[in-house]
Amino acid sequence: MRVAPVSSLDRSSLLDLLARAFTPDGAELAFPTIAGRLRPPAQAFVFGGVLRNAALAPMLQKRFSIRDVDYVVFGLANDDELYDAFAPEHPRRNSFGGLKIDVRGVTVDVWRSELEQVIAGQSPHTAEPEDFLHCVTLTTDAVLYDPRARILYEQQFVRAITDRTIDVGRDSRWIDPWVPYHFAHLAYVRWLTGFRLSAGAAVRVRDAAAACVIEPAVRYLEAKGGCERPRDAVSSLISEAGA
Repeated sequence: MRVAPVSSLDRSSLLDLLARAFTPDGAELAFPTIAGRLRPPAQAFVFGGVLRNAALAPMLQKRFSIRDVDYVVFGLANDDELYDAFAPEHPRRNSFGGLKIDVRGVTVDVWRSELEQVIAGQSPHTAEPEDFLHCVTLTTDAVLYDPRARILYEQQFVRAITDRTIDVGRDSRWIDPWVPYHFAHLAYVRWLTGFRLSAGAAVRVRDAAAACVIEPAVRYLEAKGGCERPRDAVSSLISEAGA
């Protein structure tokens, strides 16, 4: 089946693209395990890079390997409930406070939606998925998908892909200790996509571009892997932003 050209990407075509992308591979195989551990009203969505890369693949004519999969969970009261739900998978804590588990050889990070809000400099509160997506660091990641029910939420994600522009989420505040992470993630996504920065993203880079942010951002990318030249990626970001 032919993939819709990016120029005609909208919510409907994005949903079709993701449904085709989630053929029996590691990402799909992990989902029944994740969803099956949760009791209503809790709900899990695939989130972040694996969805962004699925949308980018036809645009860039590039196949992206699945290194790991992120899930966001809504409807749990606290982190203890999250840990208890996944105790059979013997979860570890990841570096941001979520859970890291292995599902049939796929590395899976699972977060409560409230944790993403904290990283975005917000007070944790119950939010609907579409509102939650405003706190995501970049609009190029502001998408959630349930491959079993074919439910999709996005906030400016389609616009970011079609306009080839990276913007900062409306409610994403860069505050300590998360500033180097946000900075590094923006550098990584720009390096990966070749997209330009929005005016707002450029301002955010200029405001944050100090040695106490730049060096930890480089180290984060070095540890994360997937970026061949972390320092060059960060330096290029700074240069484009005019910092």
